Amino acid sequence: MIIVSNLGSNVNEYRALVDRCRSGDREALRLLPRSCPNPKCGRRLHGHGWSTERKGGLRLHRVLCRRCKKTHVVLPWFLAPHRPHEMDPVDQAFRLRVQGHSWYQVADAIAEFSLATIRRWIRRIHDLADKVVAILSRDARRLDPELHLDTLLRPFTGDRLKLLDAAIAAFWLACRRIDPSLDFPASRPLAWCNVYLSTAAPATGTEQGEAPIWL
Repeated sequence: MIIVSNLGSNVNEYRALVDRCRSGDREALRLLPRSCPNPKCGRRLHGHGWSTERKGGLRLHRVLCRRCKKTHVVLPWFLAPHRPHEMDPVDQAFRLRVQGHSWYQVADAIAEFSLATIRRWIRRIHDLADKVVAILSRDARRLDPELHLDTLLRPFTGDRLKLLDAAIAAFWLACRRIDPSLDFPASRPLAWCNVYLSTAAPATGTEQGEAPIWL
């Protein structure tokens, strides 16, 4: 299972953090996930070595839950889960489609990937949108009971991508109630959303113990 975590803003910051972790820097090690992502477990995770990401030879930390007997890979948030590239082009494709750009306009803007690949990214996001919106809406209400969530989301109920975009924005608005200085990740909403989804409990109606999802 993948645990997406905030471990630096880019490859260089992440490499520096990995070097500190491997040298035993306790402050750096505290930044690694410490609890099992299984909603039924939550026990402490233990270090289980390092694997190698295909792109750039980045080393990814492996952790083990001794209760669940499962090993998890800790992925820095700027990398795309199960993809050999960063999340930036996925976020860009999502933003362009939400803004109404055609598939060919999106493909021209993200020329390093084929149109078929870009369509596959967006199809996955579209298919998971309802589930993610349910999780973010539930937790936004918990963080800020006074947030007029229905009013914020209702105009976009006919378009899953726009609804997801609005739900992410509403969730971050609710987070600002806890931390007013929080900046909305306007250029990387999906990447940041993946960090949260890795630790969020499934929404009502999903199977208990379901693995975290990612976009």
